[in-house]
Amino acid sequence: MKFDSNDLGAHQYHKVTSLTVPDFSFSMLLRASLDRNIWLEAAAATCDAYLDLYSSPIGHRAVTRNQLAFVEEQDKLTGRAKQMFNQLRQRTKATSFSGEIIQSVNQ
Repeated sequence: MKFDSNDLGAHQYHKVTSLTVPDFSFSMLLRASLDRNIWLEAAAATCDAYLDLYSSPIGHRAVTRNQLAFVEEQDKLTGRAKQMFNQLRQRTKATSFSGEIIQSVNQ
């Protein structure tokens, strides 16, 4: 199980919280006989779950602009945050109109 929380605001949302359960399995067993200790698998299922919750409260864009201004001010001396975000922008392209996420990794 993996839990992620990111409060670095974007244009459409202020915060995203993600829960990932990549593999969840369960089995149902039935006792075959009361006299002997024999169990039989009656059912089995395997699934996964991915949940993303986006938060966009009223006025979140102003909060995001203030947050960005603060990060830019603090990053003036080193430029590390700007470099990191530029690398992320190069790796990920925008979402297409059909909703598919298109990622491109520079090789």
